[in-house]
Amino acid sequence: MARGVDLRANRSVGAGVRGDNRRMTGQQNIEALPGAERAFGADDVGVDGLAPAGYVQEEYLLAGTAAGEPFRTRLLLRRPAEHERAGGVVVVEPMHFAGGRPVWDHAHAQLLRGGHTWIEVACQTTPAYRRMVASDPHRYARVRLAGTPSDRRPEIAPGADPRRASDAFAREWWATSPQLFGILGSVFALLRDGGVPDVRAEVVVLAGASQTGGVVRRYAALAAPGGPLAGTVGPDGLLALHSGGAALPDDLDLPTVELLAESDIESVRSAAGLPGQGRDLAHRDCRSPSYRCYEVPGMAHIGTRERAPAVPPPPGSRWSRFPHAHVVHAALEALVTWLRDGREPVPAPLLETDTRGLLVRDATGHARGGLRLPAVELPLARIAVISPGSEWLHGHEFASVAALRARYGDAAAYLAAARGHLHRLVGQGHYLAVDAERWLAETAAELADAPWSRPPLPTPAALDRRTR
Repeated sequence: MARGVDLRANRSVGAGVRGDNRRMTGQQNIEALPGAERAFGADDVGVDGLAPAGYVQEEYLLAGTAAGEPFRTRLLLRRPAEHERAGGVVVVEPMHFAGGRPVWDHAHAQLLRGGHTWIEVACQTTPAYRRMVASDPHRYARVRLAGTPSDRRPEIAPGADPRRASDAFAREWWATSPQLFGILGSVFALLRDGGVPDVRAEVVVLAGASQTGGVVRRYAALAAPGGPLAGTVGPDGLLALHSGGAALPDDLDLPTVELLAESDIESVRSAAGLPGQGRDLAHRDCRSPSYRCYEVPGMAHIGTRERAPAVPPPPGSRWSRFPHAHVVHAALEALVTWLRDGREPVPAPLLETDTRGLLVRDATGHARGGLRLPAVELPLARIAVISPGSEWLHGHEFASVAALRARYGDAAAYLAAARGHLHRLVGQGHYLAVDAERWLAETAAELADAPWSRPPLPTPAALDRRTR
């Protein structure tokens, strides 16, 4: 196990039950909220797959003390209904500043396949009040968190400095949630004490994406040796998605996997006038052996393969078919394997940059280097990782029938090349075999209807030669 922690010892302190739906552990009180189908977030993508996968959804109120003040907040839990199916992995996700659950959105298919338990913690004051409590004031009437909720949004005015706007927004979310890390610490202690009903926590991962990816990175810095969270009860590993920022400490000793899409790189964001947490390429400067960073060309901030936006894409394009979720699945499982078996994730090249720190692009327009999927190594389209206007989070792509036929010849040749590339990625732990087979099957079906995959109609001269 990570950090030499004997998790069985951590769970040896039993938590007594008081009343019919309350459980006490230390100074914490956890109470079930009935009617979890009415929970804020109960309509998340993937929830309709819980029952078929043998999962249940539960909701709890957790009370305790953090930052010297009492709190009571919500835990949303999705776990295998049968104990035998639970693998002992628990993924803890802070509620996003906007009220969402992006790690669940990206990774729910693998969470269910792997028998993992997922818990969202409403530990940030603004989304807890502005999103969750506002959605059902009666259900969440007893929620109490310190701090003043913010109404600030991350949008910036045209011509404003993106970095300055991003820094101001970050200061806002830290200032409004003084109990954030204390509440997370209470959840980790609860898991270690066996205080969450029917949950076995052998491997605990703190995971976040975008704004909550920044929360995970801040936790990494605070929990490094000498930091205020060093030595406290915490997770075994960290998964930071779609954030970036300053280099994490070189003495970081928590196994940490960071995943950055091409669209998360600051030079890409700033060229579009967009803010972000990235600061040049500073994240690359962490020298800790406990840190792995993967930069992924062709990847947008949010995937559109499984769920396209309701609005049409830019003229002449389609929403990106990049398999965003597959990248996240592999990153999660690489971290779990690292924590459980001690097998370190295989490094991947970083994106290539020039002397100015800008990305270098190949003849197809895609960024060179990085963790390369068939979408950029064997492209079927030219991917733009940022879209205009309010859809900047999503990618779109342009395909040329003539270029595809000239490059690959036919669908069979393309699929053979893609299978070989995916086989290498699977061997390195950068892609899951089940996702590779799914991608190949979906792509084969897509290509069967693509004009370029069929031989061109013979010319009259060619027909004349055949009849001779």
